[in-house]
Amino acid sequence: MKRRRTDTGLVLVGLGLLGIGGYVLLSGEIFLSRLTVSEGQSMTGTGALVVGVIFVALGLYFLKESRR
Repeated sequence: MKRRRTDTGLVLVGLGLLGIGGYVLLSGEIFLSRLTVSEGQSMTGTGALVVGVIFVALGLYFLKESRR
């Protein structure tokens, strides 16, 4: 029986993307600036939810691919 090996790097990337996507889905907001958070520097609403879903999907894809 052949053992599957797990790629730790892909697992870390997948978990990071799932964390970011989950945060975006729960908060409904993405901050666009890393240095300062002020008025008008975030994306909310449908755009933020779409980006959150994309991040979660990519995270799940990376986790699936880490087991090959």
